[in-house]
Amino acid sequence: MNKNTSLFRLSLPCWSISLLGLTGVALLLSGIVCFFAYNWEKIGLVLKFSLPLLGLLGCAVSAYFKGLSSNTGKVLSFSCGIFIGIFWAVYGQVYQTGSFVYEFLGVWALCLLPLALLAGNRWIWLLWAGLLNGYCCYLSSEYWFWQIFLFNTLCFAFSEKAYFQKKQGPLFSLFFLIPALWACLINGMENDGFWVSFCLVFLLAIYAYAKKRGSTQLGLCAFVVDCLLIDILSSYFHFFSEMWINFYLLIFGGSAWAVYMLTSGQSERGQAHD
Repeated sequence: MNKNTSLFRLSLPCWSISLLGLTGVALLLSGIVCFFAYNWEKIGLVLKFSLPLLGLLGCAVSAYFKGLSSNTGKVLSFSCGIFIGIFWAVYGQVYQTGSFVYEFLGVWALCLLPLALLAGNRWIWLLWAGLLNGYCCYLSSEYWFWQIFLFNTLCFAFSEKAYFQKKQGPLFSLFFLIPALWACLINGMENDGFWVSFCLVFLLAIYAYAKKRGSTQLGLCAFVVDCLLIDILSSYFHFFSEMWINFYLLIFGGSAWAVYMLTSGQSERGQAHD
């Protein structure tokens, strides 16, 4: 039994352990938040502010003694970032500041930045980037596309640089690539944004192929290009025409085949290079 158990543990991907641990912490924190939200009216003012501050202080002290580079320290430092948001949510609810959602996300991201710089935890950086993405989405602006695309592309570049330096987290940069591609897709479906979005996604696809980043990055770029092409074609032809539906399916199938052919030998070459 011990032999089978050890074989099972060895077959698990390395990233799954961190992901399961992070998911467990997130579920635990969610349960704590829901418990106090249900009993919120019965909790005094001092206790309302004390709980998130005590949680923040306890996680910070524990992370310091466990070491910020250890898995436990990373989980605890990430919990500190969650407690920062809980504190500001409590503050806004108690004093009824009347802030909008994007203001809450912006303040949370601003307070989270020193913790991210100090801890160097990529999951805190991911939370920080998600908050800023939410801030940009809620904050109405005519330059929303460039804000979201440039910010996520910059984060994507840093995550790719970290991957090539440490050879860790090969899929982490997808967290930033997907929002950038989403912004290109939405912008490309507007009247004047097709060619800009098409060219930007095409450049990201060239990078994915040139750096041998596998079928995931290249496939996502190809999917967005297909959607843009189908959208521009559907503006000239009836989308539900049987002939054109078959043509659209051919576009998806052809691009999937092309991605497979372009990336089929990259994994072997990458392993040989490493």
